[in-house]
Amino acid sequence: MKTYSILFIGNSYTYFNDMPVALFQKIAESAGYDVQVTSVTKGGWTLEKHADTADECGKAVDAALRENRYDYVVLQEQSVRPASDPEKFYAAVRSLTEKIRANGATPILYATWGRKSGSKVLAEHGWTNESMTEKLAAAYQTIGNELSIAVAHAGRAFYDVNTHHGETIDLYSADLSHPSVAGSYLAALTVFAAIFHCDPTTVPYNGELSQEIARVLKAAAKAANR
Repeated sequence: MKTYSILFIGNSYTYFNDMPVALFQKIAESAGYDVQVTSVTKGGWTLEKHADTADECGKAVDAALRENRYDYVVLQEQSVRPASDPEKFYAAVRSLTEKIRANGATPILYATWGRKSGSKVLAEHGWTNESMTEKLAAAYQTIGNELSIAVAHAGRAFYDVNTHHGETIDLYSADLSHPSVAGSYLAALTVFAAIFHCDPTTVPYNGELSQEIARVLKAAAKAANR
């Protein structure tokens, strides 16, 4: 069986709840894939910093790409930047994509979600949960189209679940920003589906979640990646 080597690059929206290993890897393995997952993450970090060889994480990214061969590299931008400053986001993705493809790997964009209603970030920018979600999704899709990179639309999946099941499934932590365990599970599902082109509703692994909650999240991940 082929072992897929996958690198995650991002910040707390990636490492919360140990998403790459505790959720993504277990989801993939339950679906029959052998995966080896590593990550370069730091709270609040932008992809611009991850692309900068003078930055500690930029150095770590370069070292990882120099010393290892990956099948896929997942890129997650700072949670506001694609909506507030898309040009810097695009420039960083272009830079990192060049390095990733030189490694022989395939980049994947992990599009994050709008803040939950009540967040100060929404008020500061005059956004709603929906408008922030769509600004983020549009920015990720724009650079994805430009560079022919698949986008895992976790943000749209979040919006779907939060809108239709928010009273029973809370995808957010108390800070109205970071993901709960259910939120990280949903993000992992969307990334899994984008990488392996596999129907997430067929995934056996539910983690700590009830069968009914997992079913809703799997359906949302499938719909978001269509």
